[in-house]
Amino acid sequence: MSPTGNLLEALVILPVSIVAFLILLMIIVFFHEYGHFSVARMLGVRVDVFSIGFGKPLLRWVDRKGTEWRISMLPLGGFVKFFGDLNAASQAPADSQQKPVTTQFPGPGDKEKLEGGMTAEERKVCFHFKPVWRRAAIVAAGPVANFVLAVIIFAVLFMTLGRVFVEPRITSVAENTPAAEVGFMPGDLIKSVNGRRIESWDSLRDQILVSGGSELRVEVDRQGQNILLTVTPRRVDGEDRYGNKIEYWQLGVGGPTQYVFKEYGPVDALGEGVKELSRILSMTIRYIGKIIIGKEDASQLGGPIKMAQYAGQSVMSGFDDSSYRETPGLAVKLRASLIDFVFLAAVVSVSIGFLNLLPVPVLDGGHLMYYAYEAVAGRPLGARAQAMGFRLGFVLLASLMIFVTWNDINNLLSSLS
Repeated sequence: MSPTGNLLEALVILPVSIVAFLILLMIIVFFHEYGHFSVARMLGVRVDVFSIGFGKPLLRWVDRKGTEWRISMLPLGGFVKFFGDLNAASQAPADSQQKPVTTQFPGPGDKEKLEGGMTAEERKVCFHFKPVWRRAAIVAAGPVANFVLAVIIFAVLFMTLGRVFVEPRITSVAENTPAAEVGFMPGDLIKSVNGRRIESWDSLRDQILVSGGSELRVEVDRQGQNILLTVTPRRVDGEDRYGNKIEYWQLGVGGPTQYVFKEYGPVDALGEGVKELSRILSMTIRYIGKIIIGKEDASQLGGPIKMAQYAGQSVMSGFDDSSYRETPGLAVKLRASLIDFVFLAAVVSVSIGFLNLLPVPVLDGGHLMYYAYEAVAGRPLGARAQAMGFRLGFVLLASLMIFVTWNDINNLLSSLS
């Protein structure tokens, strides 16, 4: 497609991308914050505010337990503010003017001063007076809620529409590729890669994508005989399923074009949902590990712009007639788009849950790291150390956001060229 055609297509998809992204983000943020909220109430903490978005509230109401619910102007996140918090980051109140950012009382005597200004009933429902294990459980509940949401989405999809299954059997081998050079042949059934059992074509693709260019030991079944082949993937330019330009690792083998839908009962669907969660987490951890050791390109990391782009493309994916052998009806196109969008929602939910568990101060994982120290040492980490950690965490998080946004802009401009 010409640059003009790409630009026109982008302008058409842009409003769809923005709306789809905001809907996707609000749903995921709601479940994340609801995880904090529900466990806090379960453990006897009063919740003052539950907000979807930041900034000026567009809509607000108070429930019978005194929590103010808000839908705010900037729907790019959300927060839960517990009784006793200084702010939405669950910072403990301080009596000093400097007010360093900490997870617990920042200075000697601050706890006693706050305690003296509260009634016995207020202390019972104050987040900062709860035992460390309760505070940790409340903080961890947000990312856990993201994982639970993803499992539920996967399970419902697999139970209602089934799951696409493609046998890991090679049907073609491209010339002048790593696969051709080491002797892969059409008809080979992939059994394992580096000792990991391969059950579907997707499993094979995952192992190649996160290989980082490392040597792979591939066991194949060739007409009943087990053969071990050693191959090193090659980095190539290509496109993802939506037509966006990407770089990826490739062997040079093709798989079956025919696939089946495997249907699952409720229990099996739930189990498959857990497996899908484990697969995404494993892929994410391995990919980040490859970036750290320099075997993967960090330019492939994406941020909000890429998320919005994929959200819009997933909503429109069912209307791409090139994906069908015969032009389907509107109902089929709508179903295909819905499946793609909902599946993406589950993947993004896993990603947000994982990101929040990283041991970086300002994230949930950073709070948990401080609580772990408090549990082991029997006292909170010093105020200065906590404050330095939060400042460093903010810098790291801001740097990451700038980096992935820069990647998103470069990749978007590249796709329009």
